[in-house]
Amino acid sequence: MILPRALSCAVLLLLLIAVLSRGKRCSIAKILRQYRAVIFHEIQNLKNLSGSVDRSERAGLACRSDKDQKILLSIYNISMSLREVAAGTLHSPEELAVWKVVRNTDFVLRENCRKISKNLPRIPAQPQRGGPGRRRKQLREIRRKVERLATCWEKLYALHTPRHTPRDS
Repeated sequence: MILPRALSCAVLLLLLIAVLSRGKRCSIAKILRQYRAVIFHEIQNLKNLSGSVDRSERAGLACRSDKDQKILLSIYNISMSLREVAAGTLHSPEELAVWKVVRNTDFVLRENCRKISKNLPRIPAQPQRGGPGRRRKQLREIRRKVERLATCWEKLYALHTPRHTPRDS
């Protein structure tokens, strides 16, 4: 009688360990709280500095999925590509704003999303060189990526915002 009970407990313990070791899903609530507290304002600042205007119809191509994990992966990838665009040559308020957005996005996703933090390597930024025309091109690229990043964050936020129906009022 004791052996089956011990065996059952051992099997349950192994199943629990297997489930927990698979990695947790991302804590979307924590990610969105940190987004609203810090990253949202940094993205708005970067939009203002880069002269970005909302063109959400073009930016929407970045986040076609309605799945949290895919949107978070898009956010991470856009953030890292934004870092690459600004690497090395912008010595201005735009560069500082880009670094704040990228650093905080990376931190929030790695801190609250074990699955993403295990699968995504840190990408070192490559310094870029260029002439006077390079800065205009770089700012255009930053504007485009910031619009896409903001769209993805807002889509994720919208997926987790309770919707009010006329009956709720």
